[in-house]
Amino acid sequence: MKNLILIATLLCAALSTRAQDATAEMLALGNAWKAAYERGDAAAVAAYYAENVTYVKAEDGSTSTRTRAAVEASLKKNFETMSGTIEFAPNCVGTLLPDGKARFTGDFTQTMTDKTTGKAEVFNGTFDHQAVKENGQWKLCQVKVVMKK
Repeated sequence: MKNLILIATLLCAALSTRAQDATAEMLALGNAWKAAYERGDAAAVAAYYAENVTYVKAEDGSTSTRTRAAVEASLKKNFETMSGTIEFAPNCVGTLLPDGKARFTGDFTQTMTDKTTGKAEVFNGTFDHQAVKENGQWKLCQVKVVMKK
């Protein structure tokens, strides 16, 4: 019985450590993405995406796929007229999935500022992303954002 309790305790500790590691790794990815985004560096932001990224529409769950190059082009166009900041809420959680991917969820606040007028808009929302390892580095492979009203 003591051995069974010891094994159960070790298993729980191992699972807890994996959960903490997944959250730490996803927060590192998110913070690196955030730093590049706030610099307005489209190429650096796009580098945190997989070669093909699935976008999930919050309204109906439909999906579309974009290449990393298309993500970069869209960001570059956006950064020409807008600058932005992102703050992640403390509730962000990373979870390792059975298929080898990781899920990263949480809340955020985004401020977008028009470079011409200086007018800023603040948005709040939640995100539910997935990442996959490419060449040993986590890359976003599925993105879902829900804006709060």
